[in-house]
Amino acid sequence: MRYGIIGNCKSAALVHENSSIDWLCLPNFDNPSIFAKILDEEGGHFRIVPKTEGRIRQSYLPETNVLRTEFDDGQNAFSVVDYMPRHRVADRYWHPPEVHRVLEPIRGRPEFRVQFFPRLNYAEGVSNLDIQGNMACVRHGQEDVFLYASLPLDQVLGNGFYSLERPEFFLLSYHEQLATPDIVRVLEERAKTEAYWRTWSSRCRLPAVAPQAVLRSALVLKLMTFQETGAIIAAPTTSLPETVGEGRNWDYRYCWLRDASLMLEALASVGHHEEAETFLSFLLDILESKQSRVQILYRIDGGTHLEERVLPHLRGFRNSPPVRVGNAAATQRQNDVFGEVLEALYQYSEARGVEHLAAGHWSLVKFLVRTIAAQWREEDSGIWEYRNRKAHFTFSKVLSWVALDRGTRIARSLGKDMLVAEWEGLARQIREEILAKAWNPALQSFTQSYESDVLDVALLRMQGMGFLESTDPKWISTVRRCAADLLRDGFGFRYTATDDFGRPKNSFVLASFWIAKALVSIGEISRAEEIFEKVLAHANHLGLLSEHIDPETGELVGNFPQAFSHMALINTANLLAKSRESPLSP
Repeated sequence: MRYGIIGNCKSAALVHENSSIDWLCLPNFDNPSIFAKILDEEGGHFRIVPKTEGRIRQSYLPETNVLRTEFDDGQNAFSVVDYMPRHRVADRYWHPPEVHRVLEPIRGRPEFRVQFFPRLNYAEGVSNLDIQGNMACVRHGQEDVFLYASLPLDQVLGNGFYSLERPEFFLLSYHEQLATPDIVRVLEERAKTEAYWRTWSSRCRLPAVAPQAVLRSALVLKLMTFQETGAIIAAPTTSLPETVGEGRNWDYRYCWLRDASLMLEALASVGHHEEAETFLSFLLDILESKQSRVQILYRIDGGTHLEERVLPHLRGFRNSPPVRVGNAAATQRQNDVFGEVLEALYQYSEARGVEHLAAGHWSLVKFLVRTIAAQWREEDSGIWEYRNRKAHFTFSKVLSWVALDRGTRIARSLGKDMLVAEWEGLARQIREEILAKAWNPALQSFTQSYESDVLDVALLRMQGMGFLESTDPKWISTVRRCAADLLRDGFGFRYTATDDFGRPKNSFVLASFWIAKALVSIGEISRAEEIFEKVLAHANHLGLLSEHIDPETGELVGNFPQAFSHMALINTANLLAKSRESPLSP
């Protein structure tokens, strides 16, 4: 995945190492695409092409999400700086649905041409281009996109090359015709955007282990937040296959309550708590009625309708269909979600002080605890979202216990003693059932589901969630058994058993990090560091990670960049740093 990401907490674009914008949805993350070449060669793209080939270097401006691509043929050199504006204006954020591209000469007399092929609405139908001087309008049905430039577009968008003698710009704007922008305004927006990201980065507390990888991961996670509601997406892409050719292609441009909760904990660990406040407001808004069923994921505007459909006209990444939009997992029951959200609420109250929990937060706690109390005994689809299987998944039961435990702690801190005894009693009951039904004496390990012989990397969160002590022999045995079964050449798998599509072929980045963290907990720090470093070595040229790694080729695959992966990188780096400060004993 030779891509960088730019964004402004409203939408995001993937920019190839050769400067081509191959994925962009406007105005928001989950709207139809403007460019989708990553999913089909004819899906649309926007590329700046140098006249002569040479060295290409792509990097982020330090401590920002502003991306710079440099072309150098030895005699002539220039750069393309890409960003989406984001900065404060008075008491609000300015983050318009725009992409800015600034071209700057470095040396010699570089020449370039432009490939501008927008294909609106997932490249379905015809997008009409109308050029008027320094502005072009692209229309498709009721949608339109405007391209502005400091150069005459009727010349630049032709087939010829254009000489770059001074800084020039292209500005892409969605559905809004602007007063003609100029280079001064664009450079001001760039300076303000750079300043915003550097200020945000300066507030990050970075560990001694892999500090720059942690900072880049934090910047990626921040890009996944949706400013307007507080929702957090799992990834900005859809249908980049987990394994090319298998159909494991899903739309991740939505807010999973589990993923968002885990991301908030990672951001809080590096000093950013404001994202938790806005996400909790999002939760309160979507669950306001307290009568509807809690979904595991929502649209970023809080909507509940995520009908999944296939776009057959798109051939898919590397001709690996289907391309899906929407996500049918929204209809699943996954009982672990309640524990994840309540853990995030508890950690927020611990970090900020219980006085920061509003009355609405306490109502949310009661609603979530009472919901899981009523349904924890039922089978569910599990954290890995099996589509054709339900079971008594151990991780779902453990997180049901977490929900009761964290609810009890919050209740006690707020003086709500009437509920403490009831919730503590139910938590005890859940714990006893897990210990009785999820332990496999023959394997000397907890297993994926009750009375099973399948191992699952999610089991390796049992200690971190407080369900088991790190010195518990059953925990130590489970860690060692899972590491032996789920590691392949140093890469972690979620499980190795057959699922809806057969046996998984590619490793899961999150699994590698969870195995590393579990090994730290039993004192096997050197081994954990090896796994951590191996994953870092397979990040792309910008330090970005997808959801999966092909263990045979080392290639990144799956939706990209993946929030789960970067969240786990941050948490693992923090744990390794702490273990160096005060080594743990098994």
